[in-house]
Amino acid sequence: MRKLLRFLVITFLVLPYLAFAQTRQITGTVTDEGGNPLAFVSVVEKGTKNGTTTNDKGQFSLSVTSANPVLTVSYTGRQPQEIAVGANNNYTIALQATGTMAEVVVTALGIRREQKELGYSAQQVNVGEITETRQTNIVNALQGRATGLQINSTGGAPGQGARIIMRGVNSLDPNRNIQPFFVVDGIPIDNSTDVPAGSGQDLKGLSNRAADINPDDIESITVLKGGAATALYGIRAANGAIIITTKSGRAGRVRINLTSTYGVDEVDKFPDTQKTFTQGYSGVYDKTSFWPSWGPTVAEAKAQDPTHPDELFNNYKRGYQDGYIIRNTLSLSGGTDVATFAASLSQLNQQGVLPFSDYQNYGGKVSSTVKISEKIRFGASANYINSGGYRVNADRYNEQLSYWAPRWDVMDYETPEGTMKVYGVDNDNPMFVVSHRRFKDDVNRFIGNVNFSYTPINWLDISYRFGGDIISDVRTETAPGPKGLPGELYPASDFRNYDPSRGLGGFVEEYRGNRRILNSTAIVSLSPKLSDNISTSLKLGHDLFDSRFKYVYTIGDTLSDPTFYNLNNARKVTASNYLEDRRIVGVFGDLTLGWKDFLYLTLTARNDWTSTLPEQNRSFFYPSASVSYVLSQHLTLPDWISFAKVRGSVAKIGKDAPPYSFSTGFIPLDPPLLGGLTLSDRSGDPNLKPEFTTSYEGGVDARFLQNRIGVEFTYYNNTSKDLIIPVAVTTSSGLKEIYLNAGSIRNKGVEISLYGTPVRKKDFNWDVRVNYTHNDNEVLEIYPGLTEVPILSQFGYLSSTVTQKFIPGMPVGALFGRSYARYYGTGKEDPIFIDYSRPQLIGANGFPVINTKQMYLGNSQPDWIGSIYNDLRYKQFSLSFLFDAQQGLKKYNQMANFMAAFGIATYTENRRETVVFEGVKSDGSPNTKPVWLGQGVGPDGVNYGNGFYRNVYRGVSENFVEDASFVKLRNVTIAYQLPESLLHKTKFITGASIALSGNNLWLSTDYTGFDPESSSNSAASLADGFAGFTYPATRSYMVTLNLSF
Repeated sequence: MRKLLRFLVITFLVLPYLAFAQTRQITGTVTDEGGNPLAFVSVVEKGTKNGTTTNDKGQFSLSVTSANPVLTVSYTGRQPQEIAVGANNNYTIALQATGTMAEVVVTALGIRREQKELGYSAQQVNVGEITETRQTNIVNALQGRATGLQINSTGGAPGQGARIIMRGVNSLDPNRNIQPFFVVDGIPIDNSTDVPAGSGQDLKGLSNRAADINPDDIESITVLKGGAATALYGIRAANGAIIITTKSGRAGRVRINLTSTYGVDEVDKFPDTQKTFTQGYSGVYDKTSFWPSWGPTVAEAKAQDPTHPDELFNNYKRGYQDGYIIRNTLSLSGGTDVATFAASLSQLNQQGVLPFSDYQNYGGKVSSTVKISEKIRFGASANYINSGGYRVNADRYNEQLSYWAPRWDVMDYETPEGTMKVYGVDNDNPMFVVSHRRFKDDVNRFIGNVNFSYTPINWLDISYRFGGDIISDVRTETAPGPKGLPGELYPASDFRNYDPSRGLGGFVEEYRGNRRILNSTAIVSLSPKLSDNISTSLKLGHDLFDSRFKYVYTIGDTLSDPTFYNLNNARKVTASNYLEDRRIVGVFGDLTLGWKDFLYLTLTARNDWTSTLPEQNRSFFYPSASVSYVLSQHLTLPDWISFAKVRGSVAKIGKDAPPYSFSTGFIPLDPPLLGGLTLSDRSGDPNLKPEFTTSYEGGVDARFLQNRIGVEFTYYNNTSKDLIIPVAVTTSSGLKEIYLNAGSIRNKGVEISLYGTPVRKKDFNWDVRVNYTHNDNEVLEIYPGLTEVPILSQFGYLSSTVTQKFIPGMPVGALFGRSYARYYGTGKEDPIFIDYSRPQLIGANGFPVINTKQMYLGNSQPDWIGSIYNDLRYKQFSLSFLFDAQQGLKKYNQMANFMAAFGIATYTENRRETVVFEGVKSDGSPNTKPVWLGQGVGPDGVNYGNGFYRNVYRGVSENFVEDASFVKLRNVTIAYQLPESLLHKTKFITGASIALSGNNLWLSTDYTGFDPESSSNSAASLADGFAGFTYPATRSYMVTLNLSF
């Protein structure tokens, strides 16, 4: 069977390359009225079945055989044209709008449907907009392109992952995947960010696996958001779906395209630091002190130490560099009426802005289709990717920079003998640590599929698709032991397991993970014509999804040879492994009925059987229904209304449990005793049920003034119940937590997309699109008896730790921490909410009092997300730019907490001032007591100890949960397309353009840390309210050359 399958795949991949014939080639470009290219336009040689479709640039190439050929050019929603082919072999064809909304979009299971039929929102993203930005991660490239999507780059590291959430968080389990389902050419692919428990690898800027996909290979992207839109995919698409179709071959001559990009990266935003006070404590200068900035002024220190620099080093800026991007894609495609092919090679090299970090991605893709007969077609595709690079724990690096005295240059980090240079015994040099503690990942991935379709009669089609996504992920982390040289300073805390008595240390870690996804889908499609007024489409199918994930994680500590990174060289070796199997079997049906081309009803049903639920609950059924009413096809509307449609849908979507959640397993004893096992402290529930989300959606789509202006409005209300979460239990039970159906959550909101063409002339066209999304998220209930479910905490000094909690009645992103105490008098303080209208309570010592209870400090989920896109084209020139905004969200800035603690923050420069804090004393009378902000004995003779910023300010979480709202100039591209008259002289170049582009060119925010979009957590994490010391975001400048042959 394997040999037969291999033979079939190779045959259908290679056959198109051998199938060319010598025929006349007709090429051209199809545009709309404004000269904008139209993709998927049908171009057919009249009187034959010989045809093709245009690519994303509106270009086509067709081999014709008739003596006097005529081309029939058609596109739904546009008036068809017939072009008589004369002596010219190249044509530009403009299709006029017909006033109907009939664009074809790719929906669930790869089904192509006209927009007017859909009773739910399905946005098709303009791929040209994405590729022109030259973003290396396809998820980042989607920012601002569609409503309902919240996308955040977790940082600016090379290859670092991006987090995408569709219509809000719908899970209360911090370990659940809440990202959309990704499908490429009909095959589900993995978009996880795997992090072994306790490894700390989530801080190293790992990639989300969708980043492996080369954006230059993509032909179309459809965003399916509602339950009715994703119901046919079942369990896997409970979080929405991103449907990607890659480029395929078309009949005609071989076409070759080369795209090359070179770019430079820089940090887009640094935190401000004070420039006045230097190393020491209580104003006393000490150039070996651990304390970086609590000493005297620079001038005072220089009077004592002439070697002190004239200015402090800004080591946050010194510790970063300019990075670069080199990216190339070579593609070729072609075919005949019988067979087509497409192939591409891609290469990406990226050097990070943090030294010693990089990323590479090399890929090769080939696909083909073969028409065996008029009734039988085969297709196959194969995509291989190798990616990975050196990753840096930026969180730890930036934390160490907050300890590093700006009196010293962090770039002066290594002695000639290769040992660490420091200014004191208590500080590891951050640059030395990242240069010697190295983490590298190497990912090999194969995505492929074979597909078949059989059309015995024109209203019956039988199709089958089988494919897989296979990933091998090897990660290695190493740190050397000490060299044993006299006076050597060794970073024991970062290189671990230092044994000074033996002079040994260092470690080697190896992680080997393998993930495999197999998918099989069979569909029978029937579209009998019942009458001239009724259109019918029925699809019945079977779906099988099988996945396996396993890893082995081995740690070797204390190296005998300090630089021999082999597990056999380690004095102590510990290992763990993990295996996870999951299988889903589904059957489904989809029925669409149309009445007189203006009223459409779609009903879907699916039943899944999943391996992750107990036998009595593993089968569950969920239906959906949607209606589309095209008013402009049914009613006589004013001429200025080009199109109008109302739509509505209701759906019930199921979701199974994480593997092994309904049983209690065994784990190794800790410490291991003769390899023994014990029951896990996490118990399963043998009665676990599936989660269900009930989704309601309604909307209006309209176009005006002959499609010059358009609007899409959607309201949705999704309620998820019986959510499966780990619930903490009393330790006396011998358990830590148990998986239960223990909560519900609601997401409701609106999505608005406005688009228009303010100017449409022969040589100039201006298109505008505005997207707006508002999502209201609320935890409705948790397990009875519980008042809250803490999700994640991040450290803060003096117990100012901030915690994200799930509490009924509160949003998912609720952040809690310590605040300033308020004076309530005879009033009563709310146990959760701060009354900011109340005066602060000032203690008898004259300083603000800290409220030791954790209070609600803000929501990490944005109140709204918006974007404005403009595309202007004048003759051969084009300019496009995208503004992107997220407003009304909060984040905990852990870096600010540390900068306050160590005297680095700019506001600590007032440490020598005497102030009177505004507020009231415990009796309600105004505070009038002056206090000094500095350390030690103040000018009033009072000993203020560690000073205000260390005694009070750093212990108040309220100071560091900041407004993380932002507005960005996300992308700008200026391009010039060389005229055909010039290229014609070359005889072989058919298209050429050069473009200058930039990403994240401008940022407006009140957030005081690095870019507020960055996150301390990986792309897979549910927690998003913690910025910590994350890898800073970058600003990119790029130049791109595109050549077609």
